[in-house]
Amino acid sequence: MTDLRSLGPSGLDLHLARHGRAASRELDRVCAQIHAHTTLLYWFTDLPAALAEAKRTRRPVLSLRLLGRLDEELSCANSRFFRRLLYPEPRINRVLRDRFVLHWQSVRPVPKVTIDFGDGRTLSRTLTGNSLHVVLDAGGQPIDALPGLVDADTFRAELERALAMAVGGRRRLATNHARAMRLPLAGGPRRRSLDASLLAPTKHVVEGPMLRGVSPAGVDVEADTRANLELHARIHELFARGLEWTADQLVDWIYRELFLMPPDDPALGLDVPEPFTAAPAQFAVIG
Repeated sequence: MTDLRSLGPSGLDLHLARHGRAASRELDRVCAQIHAHTTLLYWFTDLPAALAEAKRTRRPVLSLRLLGRLDEELSCANSRFFRRLLYPEPRINRVLRDRFVLHWQSVRPVPKVTIDFGDGRTLSRTLTGNSLHVVLDAGGQPIDALPGLVDADTFRAELERALAMAVGGRRRLATNHARAMRLPLAGGPRRRSLDASLLAPTKHVVEGPMLRGVSPAGVDVEADTRANLELHARIHELFARGLEWTADQLVDWIYRELFLMPPDDPALGLDVPEPFTAAPAQFAVIG
């Protein structure tokens, strides 16, 4: 019997025709995403295969780079919120399904912390992490990179802008990014805190992880949107200067310089964990 996953997106269509949209481990396996019934998106995990599909369909690749794996419950915090807040949103879901080839790649395993209750039960969860979406042309060259978590409207607008840049081609890429730099950014207390921290680089190294991690409910999408739009502005600036980097070089720079999470640092800069919440989806009880 043919392995539906090996057929690419058409394999997902066959699975849905045979079994419907019900949640199942097989659907998760075909899509390479946990809880795939909430999005019904097919993700490539082999970049050359994704690029071949991009050439065939004349679509850009949206390559998610994350800590951990998209097909596991406890991937990094950002990617969990992507699965819950962004990918299922109908307008975003339609853009992802119809206009991109989707791919994910793990940057490194996600750091986890485990609490031992002393009675045979343990509680495991991830520490604060960060992830990004890299937009690639069919040749695998970066067109744009969307850092971190933003609200649904902002994410959809960023996807549409990246699609327009892909259509514009590489000759106009620097000009299009320079134009994007002139768009206004959101402000507010979080932005002022980051600006103040950035005025003193040494102080920022200490306070940056805290500013990323502090949130009364475990995630503050509005604050994350403002902060990540600022990071995206620095990415626009990079492209506007005409730098020609590979996708891996761009991802490494973003983790080191923007996220302050060097991939080769054993602690990954995650010296302040995100606040614990009682949300069941963020915990896994083992044993």
